[in-house]
Amino acid sequence: MVFPQDSSGLYSSSSSIMGVHDDTHKANLKAYGGMCMDCVNEAFRFKYIDKNLWVSPDDEISQLQIVVESEKLLNNKKIVLVLDLDKTLLHTTKRSKYLKTPEELLQHKFKDSLFRVQPWAMMTKLRPFVHTFLKEASTMFELHICTMGKRDYASKMVEFLDPEKVYFKSRVIAREDLVDSEEKSLDLVPRHKRIAIILDDNQHVWKHDQSNLILVKKYFYFNSKSAKRIASFSALNTDEDETTGVLATILEKLKLIHRLFFNPKSKGSLVHRDVRSILAHLRVLQGCKLTFKGIFSPSLKPENSCLWLMAEELGAICSMDDALTPFTHVVTWAATAEESQQAELDKSILVHPKWLHACYDACKRYPEKDFPVEKLRSS
Repeated sequence: MVFPQDSSGLYSSSSSIMGVHDDTHKANLKAYGGMCMDCVNEAFRFKYIDKNLWVSPDDEISQLQIVVESEKLLNNKKIVLVLDLDKTLLHTTKRSKYLKTPEELLQHKFKDSLFRVQPWAMMTKLRPFVHTFLKEASTMFELHICTMGKRDYASKMVEFLDPEKVYFKSRVIAREDLVDSEEKSLDLVPRHKRIAIILDDNQHVWKHDQSNLILVKKYFYFNSKSAKRIASFSALNTDEDETTGVLATILEKLKLIHRLFFNPKSKGSLVHRDVRSILAHLRVLQGCKLTFKGIFSPSLKPENSCLWLMAEELGAICSMDDALTPFTHVVTWAATAEESQQAELDKSILVHPKWLHACYDACKRYPEKDFPVEKLRSS
């Protein structure tokens, strides 16, 4: 990936951004910034970064730049977070009944997150917790926007989300940048896919990047014609909770992913780690709540143990606090008949630590009955 203004030492003009054209290419140059039609068909245009910037999947300069920029992020302990706009970070409506005058907005209980969008007759409501979410996420991730909205609309939404222009800068991909208007692609993000996470309420638009996706519950503040059966927050005169809502919950998940990715105990160097593997593992035991009995020595902090970290990477919630019951699983080597009976009453599953190892190695959930604990005689 090369910026024309920086390429004087490489090429004589932007016509060779993708490399040196052979005679056939020179004969076929068209009015596409000096690029030949064959290259246009195989390239992606990064107009949101620079109007003359083109990228080819096979361009060595482009690939080198992606490697360099990705390594810079990793050295700063950051990875990439690609964010959708509508129904993920905010909700916009054109329905006239929701339009508010400036005076009405001043009186509205959500006046700090509700905006009239000029010059269009639209209203936008930011999702609760979004400013805190962006602030904290930006310390761990390089933030990008990818939306199917047009550029002028996307720019306006970014003004609401990032008024100080500290989070996104020029990293906003809009409809005009998409190769297919019905599909989004990480090919438009000039970073390694293995360090990129996507947050979007629509999984279908990411046809080729499903393994990078965290699906977000849709945010409907206004009534929507496309979701007539869903009661909007405005109709209920309420909103998502700031501390327990969707973005707050996802932020905790992102913190875990970041911690797992940069965990010094993880196998291999940073350049070989892949968020897609972490995301796949996180789905294995999602919804499980684990505690451990007789596993750790008194001198060891459980949360620093490999077994605990393995369970977290599989998506389980771990705790040694009995007050947080009920647990779905008790990981232990052995149990008495009384302990087994109590687990049954608590609707908890007693399971051997080997179960966690097997689930982790295969990246799938094995039946707990295949990993029974040793039965101890009661004293």
